[in-house]
Amino acid sequence: MLAALSVAAFLGGGRPGGGGGGPRQPALVVGDSLVTVAARATDTGPVHLVGYPGLDPSVYADASSPLISGDLAAADRPRTVVLNWNGNNPGGLVGTQLIATYRAELTAQIDWYLRHRVTRIVLAAAVPSSFNSTSGQVDWTTPASRLPGWMLGSVRLNDLYRQLADESAGRVRYSERAARAIHPAMAFNTELDGHRCIVDFIHPAPYCAKRYAHALASLTAER
Repeated sequence: MLAALSVAAFLGGGRPGGGGGGPRQPALVVGDSLVTVAARATDTGPVHLVGYPGLDPSVYADASSPLISGDLAAADRPRTVVLNWNGNNPGGLVGTQLIATYRAELTAQIDWYLRHRVTRIVLAAAVPSSFNSTSGQVDWTTPASRLPGWMLGSVRLNDLYRQLADESAGRVRYSERAARAIHPAMAFNTELDGHRCIVDFIHPAPYCAKRYAHALASLTAER
């Protein structure tokens, strides 16, 4: 938990944007502190990265918050949006309730984007964490799932994202490409290619943060 607190303090607030290399068309990537770290690691050109440390999709409050329109405008009103939410649980909800809340929020936001000229939405998979990996998953029905960080990387999130994509009639796609850029087997690892990859229970170190940023940006160009 000390590591989590120190990372939260380092990330602080703010909504950084990304710049340089990658797809030529403007696009928007929205998510939590994983996106914040990625945005600070490298330049992603016209792909604008916006991260909300410690928060979940409810930052957009069923798409009623002015933040959602402000972020889209700041990214030059792109036609492609990537959503990357990894399981923050600021309300301390039991996992089952958290997933239901994510579903409601993301459904409302997807509908909002599609009404505002966005034509492609990608749900980027939640990355594995030290709490949830191939070696084990926190039981989403137990009080443990309420604890800070304990739902990060849960496979239940990716199950939800697949369902939302399946229900979208082709308008929404699910992708593990960005997650696999730093966790190739979708299993939590602390090193990659001889470099330190993770600084705590989920956040990427510089080498993997740069890889993650470019992988997120590349999702906006995939067909």
